[in-house]
Amino acid sequence: MDAREVIAANPFFAEVLGDTEIDMLAGRALKRDYGHGLELVREDDSGSSLFIVVSGQVDVIAGGQGGKRIARLGPGAVVGEMSLMTGARRSATVIAATDVTVLEVTKAALAPVFEASPELIGRFAAVLRKRQGELDRAFGSGGLGIMGERGFGDLIRGFFGGGL
Repeated sequence: MDAREVIAANPFFAEVLGDTEIDMLAGRALKRDYGHGLELVREDDSGSSLFIVVSGQVDVIAGGQGGKRIARLGPGAVVGEMSLMTGARRSATVIAATDVTVLEVTKAALAPVFEASPELIGRFAAVLRKRQGELDRAFGSGGLGIMGERGFGDLIRGFFGGGL
């Protein structure tokens, strides 16, 4: 697995980052393997990373203990983007439905990219707004659906440091 290829091929990052930023992020991203049935994230936990599914499938479950499966996602899917960008609590539990390989992008990996190019915050805010709209239409409101790009931008700046 080549982290650079995974990030460059993923629309969440490809729509925003240039080659230099993709290289920076790829150098800091972490490959993780989860066996069938293991949790990647737990609903309501704090979080500061996202996962790109490289191989295998994950189930997204919302509604707490005994919750409902709202999606089964495979290669290329991104989970945890709101937590990574804003520090928001996890809105769902994500469990490996099969053995899974993911690429984890942490706050520590993304922070140097924002420090080098603070203007990227606005671009990511636009992507988050678009993605939240898609998720709201597919699964119902996640509580951030009415937020505009500026609101997302303010959340990102606050989470990564007000000086950005």
